[in-house]
Amino acid sequence: MNRSEEHVNFQTFSGKTKPNTFEECLNQYSRMIKNLMKKLHIYKDFDEYYQIGQIALWMAYQQYRSEKGNFSSYAFFTVRGYLLNELSKAIKYDEHNVVVEQNIKDVIYCDESFQIEDFVSLLEGISPLQKRILIRRFYYNHEFYQIANCLKMYESSVRSSYRYALKRLRESK
Repeated sequence: MNRSEEHVNFQTFSGKTKPNTFEECLNQYSRMIKNLMKKLHIYKDFDEYYQIGQIALWMAYQQYRSEKGNFSSYAFFTVRGYLLNELSKAIKYDEHNVVVEQNIKDVIYCDESFQIEDFVSLLEGISPLQKRILIRRFYYNHEFYQIANCLKMYESSVRSSYRYALKRLRESK
């Protein structure tokens, strides 16, 4: 091996230039994808996020221009960006959708905006304050002290209203 071949191999390995083929790129950077996932605490749906990382690496491989700097830096930030975007989408989805019914075989997700009306329709026959307490307790899963703080009431009053509302609902059904 002559001196110029050593230099080219070192540059390829060091990440200054992009590998000749995407297969080589994937071999060199698959560990980077896994390390990024570990740093971002991605353990759930590992294979799905790993595939997203590979797609991001493919995009970096396709779009890289040498004037942008080292390929390794470009690949790192591209993959990281794609993973963060996907995490952000997953968080937004989880915030806007609630599990309505969970079975071992299937899970049904529904949009919250439709569910609140359905929940409120079940609360006929109780006062508006009691409705607010039950909505916060059951729909938003708040603790009694949180409800009391929000409604500027004593916690004991919230508990009492809660019990009375449940009693009235049981009697009306």
